Amino acid sequence: MTASNAPLQSTLWYRVATLQPHLLARAKLHRHRYRGALWYLLQDPASGRVHRFTPAARLILAAMDGRRTMQDLWRLAQRHLGADAPTQDELIQLLGQLHSCDLLATNVPPDALELFDRGEKTARSKQRRSWMNPMAVRIPLWDPGRFLDRFAPWWRRLWSPVGGLLWLAVVLPALVLLPQSWPELTHNLSDRVLQADNLLLLGLVFPVIKALHELGHATATRAGGGEVHDMGVMLLVMMPVPYVDASAATVLRSRWARATVGAAGMLVEVFVAALAFYVWRAAEPGMTRAVCFNVMLVAGVSTLVFNGNPLLRYDAYYILADLTELPNLAQRATRYWGYLVERYILRGRDAVSPAETAGERVWFAFYGLASTVYRLLVTVAIALFIGSRFFFFGVVLALWAVAMMAIAPLWRAVSQIQRRPGLRERRSGILAAAGLGVAALALAAVFVPLPYRMQAEGVIWLPEQATLRAGAPGFVSRLLVAPGETVAAGTPLVRSVDPALDAQLRLGEARVAELEATYGNEFVVDRTRADLVRDQLLLERESVERTRARAAELTISARTAGVFTVSRPNDLPGRHLRQGEVLGHVLDGATPVVRVVVDQSEIDGVQAAVKRVGLRLADDIGRVIPGRVARVVPAGTAEAPSRALLASGGGRIAADPRDPQGKKTLARIFEIDVEPLESLGRSAAFGQRVHVRFELHDAPLATQAYRALRRLFLTHFDV
Repeated sequence: MTASNAPLQSTLWYRVATLQPHLLARAKLHRHRYRGALWYLLQDPASGRVHRFTPAARLILAAMDGRRTMQDLWRLAQRHLGADAPTQDELIQLLGQLHSCDLLATNVPPDALELFDRGEKTARSKQRRSWMNPMAVRIPLWDPGRFLDRFAPWWRRLWSPVGGLLWLAVVLPALVLLPQSWPELTHNLSDRVLQADNLLLLGLVFPVIKALHELGHATATRAGGGEVHDMGVMLLVMMPVPYVDASAATVLRSRWARATVGAAGMLVEVFVAALAFYVWRAAEPGMTRAVCFNVMLVAGVSTLVFNGNPLLRYDAYYILADLTELPNLAQRATRYWGYLVERYILRGRDAVSPAETAGERVWFAFYGLASTVYRLLVTVAIALFIGSRFFFFGVVLALWAVAMMAIAPLWRAVSQIQRRPGLRERRSGILAAAGLGVAALALAAVFVPLPYRMQAEGVIWLPEQATLRAGAPGFVSRLLVAPGETVAAGTPLVRSVDPALDAQLRLGEARVAELEATYGNEFVVDRTRADLVRDQLLLERESVERTRARAAELTISARTAGVFTVSRPNDLPGRHLRQGEVLGHVLDGATPVVRVVVDQSEIDGVQAAVKRVGLRLADDIGRVIPGRVARVVPAGTAEAPSRALLASGGGRIAADPRDPQGKKTLARIFEIDVEPLESLGRSAAFGQRVHVRFELHDAPLATQAYRALRRLFLTHFDV
């Protein structure tokens, strides 16, 4: 416990040497092992707070009987611990920590006003920490201690091996049956979930499931011997959901018992979801089935996305911390990164690492970085989601997140510089260096140009006149020209037949001949009747002409000169063609273009300045083919040139689910034709996906960030 370079005695020791401290009766001491090292936990059941101490500190705590003075305690530590004994400064720090936690009493009468102020400060600090997290603001409402104590025997049975077997008996059959019902459960999922009536039902189901989830934590904690005294409502992204403070599980000796408490909520949700699944399978379509569907949705999404992710401080985080025996993983990881900054950037001489071993250093470095990045991404995603529907609330949440995740840590860092003795002496130099560094970074971001690239997707494209399409439905009779031959514009290439159309044409021609004969007879006998027959004859002739025009479309002709190509020509005879179906192509020898699509937020960058274009075929991703922008269509469209570019076909563009043909896009897109400067190769096929990279003129980081922010606002907020 004693630092090798720390002085053994303190100039402030005279102020505490005669104190006779002892721990309050409510304080409980627990013995734990973390990664083979012995630690002691001091628990305050009243506040639920737990403090971790080394064996050296535990000797001092155990010897605090109200009769020994601090001088006696220090001599006792020197006699029993030798070189590991704490210094006088460390004992003063220990006294201060116990005093601030209201766990210490001495022979000096307590200052009632000071105790009251300290309690108020503790409450305010706890509330401030809650409000500083923009994702989850806690509002305590109820002490469930009496309720849990009343049914304690039941909770022990519930979280026993018998309860585990019951859980498996319910959940495992549901997992076996789930693949059979998976297509029905996930069919048109987004539309079903986002319907107004389902959103209302989802809002009613969510708090109930979360209440059962939190009750699972509370009962598991009580079954393990812990106490729960705080339950309330947490504003999770502005939505009220129940919460429970199960921090008392920290003192459970077995790490598996602690992990069970952490997993209890998810186990309850999965159990409830399995029961809902059975009811959903048996029920007829209606309200009961809808409720069960939403129960499964809430339990599944919350378990996989939030509670099952250890990078967020929910259930999986506590499970990870317990199983790896790294208590307070998130806080210690943050402190470790602060230590790295203080030690290696600020050159603080008295910086102390919170990591005890090399393994802890790896865990703290990885977890501190990964959790911060993930939490930032989740916050941004939620702010965008809310802002796209409620712009004002999204902006408020984003500003709150920036304040709490950027400005507040910076303020704490400046305060740390002012408080730390090793840094306070060099405060002016550190702040000046930090200011110069920030100014240099800002100037570099504004004036130093950096490579600027933009990614997009396209398809190998041909002019429309080079595509052979069936003009009318029918069956292919024969090829009039062999594939591979050069043909002129207007050359008939494929002949199709439609027996029904042929019969309709013959019937129409016979009807015309009949009306012509009738008209000739009536013209001599009755001129008035002849006029009526003539009108019928004209109508029938028009019908026959339309039928002949449709019959003529059964013969597919070349619309441009070139080489006739068709895939699998031997399979064509007898094949039925739908109207508009692509049959083949007539290639004029020119290099095909790549039709690229970008959204509204990206078109300005392409129109402004493109230095180079690189093309990569989907089946030859390692080869980069240079290209140039041949044409930019100035007007946007809501129809993709190919389904391969839509999300439903594996592309990046979101498709409109209301379009039965599946070619409409949710947002307007812009088309760009890129001409390859080299041959695409024999593997290139028309309609094949191509990955495109536009290399724009170099731009400073600030300009690129502004354009990215502009694209973000155009995409999500249309402003």
